[in-house]
Amino acid sequence: MKYLFIRLHEACNAGCWFCNFAKSNDRFRLSPEKYQEILEECLRQKVNYIRFTGGEPLLDLNLPTYIRQATDLGIKCSIITNGSLLSRNVAKLKAAGLSQIIVSIDDIGENHNNNRQIKDLYNKAIDGLKRCKELGILTRVNTVCGPHNYKRMPQLKEEFSKIGVDYWELSALKLEEKIEYDATYDEIHEVIEKVYFSDDGIIPFGKMWCGDTLQEQNMYFKESIPPRVRTECSMTSRVRYYDAKNNNIYVCSLLPHRGLPKEDYYHFSENEKFAYTNDAIDRIAQKYRIHGKEICNGCSSTAAFYGERDCSYSEKSDWEY
Repeated sequence: MKYLFIRLHEACNAGCWFCNFAKSNDRFRLSPEKYQEILEECLRQKVNYIRFTGGEPLLDLNLPTYIRQATDLGIKCSIITNGSLLSRNVAKLKAAGLSQIIVSIDDIGENHNNNRQIKDLYNKAIDGLKRCKELGILTRVNTVCGPHNYKRMPQLKEEFSKIGVDYWELSALKLEEKIEYDATYDEIHEVIEKVYFSDDGIIPFGKMWCGDTLQEQNMYFKESIPPRVRTECSMTSRVRYYDAKNNNIYVCSLLPHRGLPKEDYYHFSENEKFAYTNDAIDRIAQKYRIHGKEICNGCSSTAAFYGERDCSYSEKSDWEY
């Protein structure tokens, strides 16, 4: 499977305290002409999935058209959204051929609204997920888990199970400074037991947010390093992430947020055509394939799981990643 993530813009109506794009009024938008160039390369490279992200991608009025154009070429599309604009747009997205919606929900009720700084966001996001279920769009929730919210993960599990969310990614909060949990080992593992090992309701896929092994959990709780691959990383063969505004491409969807040195991503020159891969991109991919297990500090639970499996490993069903 090949994925292309496209960051359409940096504009966002949310004010998440852990995001560099909080309340961004960025005016950049990916042009239709550039998008056509990207689609042509996707066909050449046999890309299976395009995932639109931002910022808040639903602020881009061209998004339904972009989804329809990709879908007509046999490329499935998904969106990562905060959900604030989802209900009002879901019918258009379904008509355009959207396959999957990914809504970011990190907490219950007012806690979530305050974290994201959008009034009534939690209810808007939940309502949007319900509408997607009604229309047959696959649903996924991404949750960032840290000291501020981990105790409420069992409540989120209950809520997502009621709705019938198809997939739930529960990943560790990642900050530049050390992350401190004011909790005992037993208190944390009580939450782990309820979320991952109870039979009732949805189980987050991928690795556990704090790691599957004692070594991974020690790295996370003592050094604030989230779970990552323990082998060579196959994600660099599965995924590319294109930052349209800055005209950069990355060899994993988790790398653009890490403030990398220039040699660790590829910058397209002004008149250079978009490429999913070339010799320079392949060299960067090889570096992270081999050394990701030592240098990556921003992995997600899902990427850490799939990265440990070689490219012959196929998802059990669409959109596991």
